[in-house]
Amino acid sequence: MSGSKKKFNYTIAKILHWVAAFIIAFNLLSGWKIGGFPLNQKEIIIMIHSGIGVTIFILMLVRWWWRKSRDLYTPPGWYKRPSMLLQWIFYPLLLIQPVIGVIQAAFIDYEVRAFGFINFSALAADNEELHALFLQMHGATAILLIVLILLHGIERSRKAFI
Repeated sequence: MSGSKKKFNYTIAKILHWVAAFIIAFNLLSGWKIGGFPLNQKEIIIMIHSGIGVTIFILMLVRWWWRKSRDLYTPPGWYKRPSMLLQWIFYPLLLIQPVIGVIQAAFIDYEVRAFGFINFSALAADNEELHALFLQMHGATAILLIVLILLHGIERSRKAFI
């Protein structure tokens, strides 16, 4: 691969990284306050939150495909480098998190429509216990993602000073 083609591929990868980072940060931070709103406002906020979750899922699939198809960020012994290992932990978690959110929405007792038209709440019958279980899982995964993002930021910042 020529140097300019390789640079282009890494540039696209960096753009996808930062677009994903901002969208993920927004959705993680916005998710914490959803429960405190009245139902009519909560439905609108959840519609936006779930639409962004679907966007994150698709964006992570695109990022994974881009990196894999261009053999980016796979130096020998990558699994021994903390920053590389941490990045590869993000991918499955960022794919699982929206799936857990969809499952949670399937059991909720009001309509959840991602982008206003993908009706997740129509996937299953209302079930308060299952909704509560998947809500806890969604929250726990969010906390884990926040911790990993902070570790990733610390790791990358540390390298800037060394």
